[in-house]
Amino acid sequence: MVEINVYRNKNGDICKYTITGHANAAKHGEDIVCAAVSVLSQTIVLGLYDVANIDVDYEVSDAKLSCSLPSKGLTRLDRRQANLLFETMYIGFRSLLENYSQYMQIHDKEV
Repeated sequence: MVEINVYRNKNGDICKYTITGHANAAKHGEDIVCAAVSVLSQTIVLGLYDVANIDVDYEVSDAKLSCSLPSKGLTRLDRRQANLLFETMYIGFRSLLENYSQYMQIHDKEV
């Protein structure tokens, strides 16, 4: 099962997410759930880093991805751009969950 943890600050803004596990919806290389989660999560890292020019901390390995915003130094524009990207990702995950809830879970946490 894919487990997605979304961490929000006291303002409700996403500041970090982690993804672990495998969906096991199909054999390796044919699993559309894992592929969809991977594409969504990695595209957001690229968007934050390459489009919004935010120096995010991220780690990608087999069955794990984590991404977090820097705790200091973000401008209001940085925060606004990060919110747009993170919330778009979140909506994408929720959409996947509607059809593939047996393969994934999303947990919202406040930090």
